[in-house]
Amino acid sequence: MKRVFVVDDEPDVVELIETVLELEGYGVESETNGRQALARILKDPPDLVILDLMMPDLDGMELLKLLRAQPQGADVPVVIVSARTGQLDQMGSLQLGANAYICKPFSNRELVAQVEQLIGLPDFGARDE
Repeated sequence: MKRVFVVDDEPDVVELIETVLELEGYGVESETNGRQALARILKDPPDLVILDLMMPDLDGMELLKLLRAQPQGADVPVVIVSARTGQLDQMGSLQLGANAYICKPFSNRELVAQVEQLIGLPDFGARDE
């Protein structure tokens, strides 16, 4: 099963993203604390990370920098999902290595399409060929 890790300090947003992606067949893990999220991601890298920028302990930009600086996090696709809609935030995130940027409020279809584009459709277990 393809795994997505969601990092956002708003529990309602985390729950929404988890529900949407689980209904599509992805395995989802989450964390509301940036430092704890980074440790978990580096310990067992997921197929993709969905990351908020505005978090109190370790903001998304810093988390992205730290993730990209580690070999086990350098190639993990990252989608920023943020209420920051400014071009500087979007360009800065992409320059730091984010693969996509989605503004809140977001459409569920847009989120799923972006995940599918970056890591493909979910695996539904072993298939006989």
